[in-house]
Amino acid sequence: MKADQAELVSSYADGTIGVTIKYGKSYEDTWAVFRGTVAQVRALIIDYFGFESKGVTGLSLSDLVVNATNLAHGKGNIAAILDARIIPSDAPPSAPESAPADDPWAAASASQPEQKTENGSAWILGEIEKQSTLDDLKKLWAANQAMFADAAVMAAYKARGRALKSA
Repeated sequence: MKADQAELVSSYADGTIGVTIKYGKSYEDTWAVFRGTVAQVRALIIDYFGFESKGVTGLSLSDLVVNATNLAHGKGNIAAILDARIIPSDAPPSAPESAPADDPWAAASASQPEQKTENGSAWILGEIEKQSTLDDLKKLWAANQAMFADAAVMAAYKARGRALKSA
């Protein structure tokens, strides 16, 4: 049997069902198989995929399987195409020493933003003009992202970036 012809829901003589959720189309891709009564399979899928019970209470098992399959395909595609890894949301942030020494994003995320004065735009506009490299400009942006919601600040940032690229 080819992978795309695999039976995704099976019924057994003992009254249980089996549900197979595939992470991709290939036979070599990861599969998750759940077997039990409808209620057991439902609970297993909810637990396995980390769904919030209240969010899926009104869904039929069929709808739940569709949602779980979509999630599995998305994760499978991200892992395969982008060579990504799943990181738990409660994982502690990476230690600064794990990042390359010349990584401006790691350095910026480890630094504390400077306190703005009464006229926050004036301070950040001055800081943008002080930057002498693109990496320093990126660090400034990463450490003070909220200030870049101001259109004038963003325009100055882009203009400084263009000037540093052409220099």
